[in-house]
Amino acid sequence: MDRIFNQFSFIIGGLLLLIVAALLLARRKNRVRNGLLLGILVLLLATAWVVLHPSGQAVTADQIRQQIGAGSPVLLEFLSPY
Repeated sequence: MDRIFNQFSFIIGGLLLLIVAALLLARRKNRVRNGLLLGILVLLLATAWVVLHPSGQAVTADQIRQQIGAGSPVLLEFLSPY
């Protein structure tokens, strides 16, 4: 369960935020404005997902070995996508 929440925490949190926002907006009368606000919230969450989602650019060990000793400094960063 921890692994699922770790990998999909942004999606779960975003859905919970949308549900809470929809419930709060349902109490108001202006339906057009409520729909517009929910649409903006969905657009912001989707944009944040695209910008913040880790890219899976994997580099092989052979590619790293070719760069090491080629005359320029090499910075190795070990990152996990989750």
